[in-house]
Amino acid sequence: MVLSPKNKQTLLVGGVLGGAILLIVLYFGFMMVLPEANAQMAEAEKVKTARIKNEADLKKFRELINNVELRTQVNETFTRVSSRLPSEQDPIEVFGLLRSYFEGTDVQFTYLEPGRQTSRGRYFEYPFVIRGRARYHEFGQLVNLIECNPNRLMYVNSFRLTNDDRRPSIHPMEVGVSTFTFRSR
Repeated sequence: MVLSPKNKQTLLVGGVLGGAILLIVLYFGFMMVLPEANAQMAEAEKVKTARIKNEADLKKFRELINNVELRTQVNETFTRVSSRLPSEQDPIEVFGLLRSYFEGTDVQFTYLEPGRQTSRGRYFEYPFVIRGRARYHEFGQLVNLIECNPNRLMYVNSFRLTNDDRRPSIHPMEVGVSTFTFRSR
């Protein structure tokens, strides 16, 4: 079968046009399919990385569970801390404790008042404000006794010492102290 020049020309134009349409379709197909394929590959890589991380975490967790010495140490620490964090707040007990600190350090206190309790997740914080007068050394002893209390977890959250020109060696002071209780065991 022999084609006429007009048919050859029509066939050539149709082939070029068909090829151009095919290239355009392929180009847009890759532009739409390729990013989605890349996203799927990235997601698969994230899942693989997370699985490897989870397996590593699981391995560490199993090692911790099987480490009797570490479990004993953690349990002892928890027991020690929980003994210093009672389940109920007793302001009279705290006042008595602070009063004994004042007497032991010769700090003269004039004001002792509890503040508003604050929820801190698993425990409550109970602030107290103390005002009085003390020498530097006595003040330092008071702060040390409060923070090193073996029976109750307490800390000094703020303090202020000022000068009094009438009594330059005895300083007016204000100390913020916080105690804590477990919300639940």
